[in-house]
Order: sequence, then C-alpha cells, then structure tokens
Amino acid sequence: MGNKFQQQKGDALKGLAEAREKGEADEGMLPLLDRINSLPDYYTTSSCTGRITLFHDPGGKKGSCWSGKWHREVSVDEIREAVKHLPKTGSVWFMHEPTIIHVVARTLDGASKLVDLARNNGYKKVGILSYKDERILVEICGTERIDAPVADQGRVLVDDQYICYLTDLANRKFKKGRDRLKRFEQGLGRSFSPDL
Repeated sequence: MGNKFQQQKGDALKGLAEAREKGEADEGMLPLLDRINSLPDYYTTSSCTGRITLFHDPGGKKGSCWSGKWHREVSVDEIREAVKHLPKTGSVWFMHEPTIIHVVARTLDGASKLVDLARNNGYKKVGILSYKDERILVEICGTERIDAPVADQGRVLVDDQYICYLTDLANRKFKKGRDRLKRFEQGLGRSFSPDL
C-alpha cells in the first residue's frame, strides 16, 4: 500500500517540477509547497497564493479566459491598461480569488492534524474533500473574495474611481491572505518535521 502513495507523490512532484521549469508555478506558494512536500506522509496538488484577475465570461462553457491575471498585488495602471483591451462580447469580471491549498495525506490522522493546524492559523474554509486508501485530500481556502462585473459586450460599466476602489480592496485582501499563509507556513514548521 505504501508504494501507491509514493508513486502518486512522485507523479505530483514531477508535475510541480515541470510547472517550475515552464514558469507556470505560483512563485509565492513555492516555499510552502516545498515544505509540505518534504514531509514523508504528505504531498501537494494544485495550489495558489491567491490572485487578482479580469475574467472574460463569453456566456457559455467554452471560450472563457483571463484578460489579466496576477499572483500578486497590482497597480491601478495595470488594471486600467487591461480594461482598455477588453473583448467585445460577453462580460468581464474583476475578481480576487483567495489562497487555495490542496494537500494529500497518507493517513486520516495526518489529514486531521493538517486541518487543525489550518483552522488554528485563521483558515475557516478547511476540510477533507475525498477519502481513499492512502489518498486523503485536504483543501484549505481563504475567504477573501471579490466578484464584480466591470464590462459587458465591450462596454466598461464602472468609472475610474470604482476601478481604483476595486484595485485597492483586492490588494488589501491579497495582503491579508498572504499574511495568513505566512502564519500557516510558520505553524507548519513548528508542528511538522520531515522526520515525522
């Protein structure tokens, strides 16, 4: 049974290494991912520090895309520039998406320990998503979110003052999420050891 977990972990780490090589990995998340992946009974899957985006929704399942995407705080000028080049169809949403961390634990006890640590460090949205032999998936999510429509059919719906407000609000939420992530990482260092 241990071989299955090790194989899955190896596959996940290989995928992370490839994302790093291509520059697709969320740089702000890498220290925490490396820390978790150094633990023998855990490995990470898709995770994100949080991001600020302009999301194009064409109105159907196909064709959605980002008109802008940043895994960091952004300037008003960056948002203004992205808003100048909006698609002429569908709607565009200004979004702040919070931290999301997915960790696979080998045991239920290990998953429970991780859930408790996340809750003790300020994460309210934490739980076990799936449970199979040697693959217990834990999801840890922040709650700082913004979903605001800013354009429709190529027409900007908001004024510059509101764009400034959204940008400032998103940056504050991003910083709050990053600070919580740092506390979680420090708590992980105190509570977990690679030798456990």
